[in-house]
Formats: sequence, C-alpha cells, structure tokens
Amino acid sequence: MKFLHPNFLWALFFLAVPIIIHLFYFRRYQRVLFSNTQFLSEIKDEQATRNKLKHLLVLLSRLLAVLFLVFAFAQPFIPDNENSNAGEKAISVYLDNSFSMETEGNGFLLFDEAKAMAKSIIETYAETNKFQILTNDFEAKHQGLLSKSEVLSLLDQVTTSAASQKKEMVFEKQKNGLKNATGSKLIYQLSDFQLNDELFTADTLYQTNLVRFEPSVIRNISIDEVYFENPIQLKGQQNKLIIKLRNQSEEEQSGSFQLSINEENKSIGNYTIRPNSAVFDTLQFTISADSWNRGKIVVNDYPMTFDDTYYFTFLVEDQLKVYTIFEGNGEKYPKAVFSNNEQLAYQSNNLSNIDYNLLDKQHLVVLSNLKSIPSGLRESLKTYLNAGGQVFFIPNADGSIPSYNQFLNSLNAGRFLQRKTENRNVNAINFNHDLLVDVFEGKPNQLALPNLKSYYVLQNQLSQESVMSFADGSNYLASVAVGNGQFYVLSSGLGDSYSNFTQQAIFAPICYRMAVLGAKNVDIAYPIEASTKIYLSELPSHAESILRLVKDEMEIIPAKSILNGNLLLTVPGMPLSSDIYKVRDETNEYYAEVALNYNRSEGDLSFYSEDELKENFANSNVQILQNNLAIIKNNVKQMEDGKSFWKLCLILALLFLAIEILLLRFLPN
Repeated sequence: MKFLHPNFLWALFFLAVPIIIHLFYFRRYQRVLFSNTQFLSEIKDEQATRNKLKHLLVLLSRLLAVLFLVFAFAQPFIPDNENSNAGEKAISVYLDNSFSMETEGNGFLLFDEAKAMAKSIIETYAETNKFQILTNDFEAKHQGLLSKSEVLSLLDQVTTSAASQKKEMVFEKQKNGLKNATGSKLIYQLSDFQLNDELFTADTLYQTNLVRFEPSVIRNISIDEVYFENPIQLKGQQNKLIIKLRNQSEEEQSGSFQLSINEENKSIGNYTIRPNSAVFDTLQFTISADSWNRGKIVVNDYPMTFDDTYYFTFLVEDQLKVYTIFEGNGEKYPKAVFSNNEQLAYQSNNLSNIDYNLLDKQHLVVLSNLKSIPSGLRESLKTYLNAGGQVFFIPNADGSIPSYNQFLNSLNAGRFLQRKTENRNVNAINFNHDLLVDVFEGKPNQLALPNLKSYYVLQNQLSQESVMSFADGSNYLASVAVGNGQFYVLSSGLGDSYSNFTQQAIFAPICYRMAVLGAKNVDIAYPIEASTKIYLSELPSHAESILRLVKDEMEIIPAKSILNGNLLLTVPGMPLSSDIYKVRDETNEYYAEVALNYNRSEGDLSFYSEDELKENFANSNVQILQNNLAIIKNNVKQMEDGKSFWKLCLILALLFLAIEILLLRFLPN
C-alpha cells in the first residue's frame, strides 16, 4: 500500500492524545453514606472491572477514529499493475469534431460536452505525462506527444470541422502517436459513435477507453442530393431539378426550401416528410445564361445547419459543335440534319483537308462515307474519344474492310465480317439507350424502322450496346464506350441505294442526341472529404499549368493528374468549406467553377448504443466509460494512482467515532 499524500502521516502523533487522556484521567468519586458496609468491597471490585473494560473500548475507538482520519487525508492506495505503471505515461485523446456532434445534449451541444470532458481527463493526469490531442482534421500539430500545458492550449483551438474519419483510421493514428512512448499507453475516444462508421479492432498493447455522447433530441432536415433530370444543359432549354430531402427525426416535419440561380431567386418549394423518411421534389426553370451557372438550395433547420445548404454548378453550352469529315457526297445527310439548327454550330472538311485543331473543341465528329481510315486520323480520334468526345462512323458502301476493322479493333468495337447486298429489315430498337431517352413521350407501339439493300455484317461484341438490331441479334447501329467518350457505328451507308434510314422520322433525333450527349457532362457538386477529388472533363491548354482553387481571399493549389482523359484535382478536406470555388491558372485565367458541399453522412443520426459498444468490445481491453464527469475523473484517478481507499478510511473514522459515543452513552459504569 502507498499514500498519495504521505506528509499527512505526521498527524499519527495525535494518537498519543487519547492514550494520555486515558492514563491521566482521574475519576471523581461521590461520597455516599451507608449504614451497612458489609458488601462495599465486593461492589468496588465489580465496578472497577466494568470501568476498565469500558475505558479500554473507548480508548480503542478513539485511536482507530484518529488513525483512519489521518489515513483519509493521506489517501492510501494500492497501485493497479494492469492500468498504472510507475513513471511517465502517454495518453492520446481523440475528440470527435465532426458535424454530427453539433446535436444537442444535456443543455449543450455534444461537441462542447466532449471538449469539456477531454479537458478534464487531461487535467486529471500528472504534469509528468505526455499527451496527444487528435481530431478528424489529422493536423500535423496534433500528431506528436506534447506536455500537459501544450495539449490543453491546442484543445482550446479545436472547433467542429467538415472532416470525418473512420474510427479504425483514428485508432491507427493514435497508436502511431504513442508507439515510441515509454511507460503505459492509454487511448481515449470521445464521440457519438455513429452507426454508419465501423468500429476499430482492439489492440492488447493499448488500454482504450470510450466515452459515448448521446443527443437528447434527434432532429435534422437535410438536403441529401440534387441533380438534373437531363444531364445536359443548353441555353434557353427548360430543365427539371430533382431535390432529395431527408427527415432524421421521430416526428413528421414540414417547411420550405428556396432555389436561386446566379444569386437570383428562381423558385420556392414546400415539403412534408414523414419520420425517418426521404422525399423527392422537382423544380423547373429555364436556363437563361450560357457558360458556368451557380446554383444554391437552402432549407431552414436547427441545430444541425451544415447540411441545410446545397451548392451546385453546371456548364451551359451556347451552341453544340459538330464537325463532319467526309469523302464524295458523304456530307449530304449530316449537313441536312445539323446545319439548319440554331443550337448547332456545323463545320465540315473533306478527308484530304482535315483541320485536326478543331477535333478537341467538338461535341460530335461524324465520319461519313470514308473508304478507309488513315492512321493519323485513327489515333487522333482515339485520343478525342478518351477525352470524352463522340464519334459517329458511317461506312462507305465500297469501303476497305481491313482498314475499317483496324479502326474498329483499336476501339474495341468489333469488326465487319463481310459486305452483303440483299434486302434486310431492322426489327428491334432499344428505347432505353441514351440516344432515345426523352426522344418519345411514351414508347410507340408502331415505329417504322430502316430497310436495307446493302450493308456490312457487324460482329457482335460484349463492349457494344445495341441501338437498333436485326432479328438474329446482330447490330445495325451500336455504341461503344471508349474512355470517357462514345463511339457509334452504323453497318450501312446512307442514301437510297443502301437504306431508307434517312427517310425515317427517327433519323434526325438520333443524330441530334449524339451531339447533345457530347456536351461536357461534369458533376454538378462534389462532397468535401478527407481527400476531396474533383473531376473536370476539359484539360488546360497547357499541361504544365498550375491550377488554383479560389474563393474570396483563400487560394488552394490542388494536386493535379490526368485520369482517363479527365483532369483530376485532389484537395485536402481540412481548409475547405461548403461553397462554390473558381478554378484558375497561374495567369488568373478563368477555367471552371466547382461546387463543394459538406459530406451528408454526418447527418445520419443513428448511433451505437452503450450495450452495442460493450458487446462489440467484449473480452477485450476496451472499457466503455459512462458520460459522467465525476465518474470518469474518479476512473482516471484510479488508473493514474491505483485503487484508492480514502473514502473507506473516512467512513471507518466516522464509524469509530459513533462507536465511542455509543459506548459512553449506553455502557454502564
């Protein structure tokens, strides 16, 4: 046994006081007159024996009362060999500062409760220990071990953050911070322990303590998702915006939300959402501005406000650009379809006069009536397709099958097996293909399909998606995904000598949809994560350009890479806030706009219960502590100092004082 305050043991000298009182206590005798003194000697002996026993019992009670009172002040304890080691300790405290901790607890936000708890835990340990404070931000200044005063200073600076980390990753960071420490290693995790976050695997080398914070009221209305019904936006076009709202509470919630485009209020919607449910609503508006448009949807909710605003951006094309490369009379039909539409900018060149500089600026490239595909054009088109372009290949009736197949094989689009001159009917059409979505209001019962007189037999391939096909399943018109683009291959030439496809009502809409789908289809918003990834389909004019993410006075230089022909920007999530950012190069040239929103997973207010945590960590060295400051401080004290007995000593001191009183009052003299 050891004493926390051994200096108080000098008070044991006070044990001499009751002994002195006992030895020098002279009892006063009362004079009593007796007529007969025959029995006085016998009575005197009997009373002396009783008094002696009483005095000894009183003396013993006083000595024990003083002894245990002194022990109570000296605070005896037995060191706990499992949790407490002599010398310096290393303590890592994880404070969950994610947005889910902004819910209300016992009169305060859970984050404020957890922050106060973390401070109390650290203050309970001795100055000689080393500490680590860790948050979801994983900041460099939180990675190492610090003194008590230093870590308390860092703790005061912690605020809620958009960053969210898996508990397994947090646990690994804590272990990594303690691995070089000497002495015992203790880990604390203070969190609400959301159910959508998998728990970590216990490690026997680290004594781990979990403190769970539970909201008093679970209520949150969030904007979970926003997207356009039609992924392509054109100027003057009317489009529908789909909004997903979620109610995270046990009661039905009603309210309103507001849409603004380019800081101009466009529409207001109302919602009524059943408990723990989601609803979809649709807002319709006309796109009036080309280039980049900025959108925002706002719903009013409290106390969790991080998911009440959803930012989005979308690129509007003023005109779609179509470029036809042809031989002979191959321009006739593409020009008839594309040149008389105000939404289309049409250009064409003969095969012998191709302008390769135009390719990467086009939404659709049409290869019409070429007898062969030169190698230079083949490689340029492959690069264009990988970057997200659209190519429509219309063969010449007398074309070179080997040259065609070399082109098709390079795109994994199958091959032409042979050329046939015979009548054949197209008898199937895939209304679910992107080319036919929104072309018809409903699926027509009877639709005239092409009749062929001359065609190529196109070998089926798994990469092909059928648009129109024959009775044997072979394709007349098929699409193949190439990188981020689409390649469309037709198995016959155009013109009355080969087919009547150009006379069908479906011909022009299919060609127009090819151009529409060539518009840059970028995500309208990105979630802020520990490592936020932003994909942009258009590449900078100079590959070595340094791009910056700009908002007001803040500038961030993201990591830049090319992935499948797209530009990938990677930004650490910590400095980001929900808003719209501009992408500029080093010359401040405007490049793009991207919308970043806080990750909606933090709005999921489902949590592990205390019993579930205990069950998960049963038979491990993970302890689930009650969310009670006094209990935790006592628990920390016990782990710091071992098993304490000062309370027992105080109780025993009071008990022996009570025994002394009872002896003096009720034991006869």
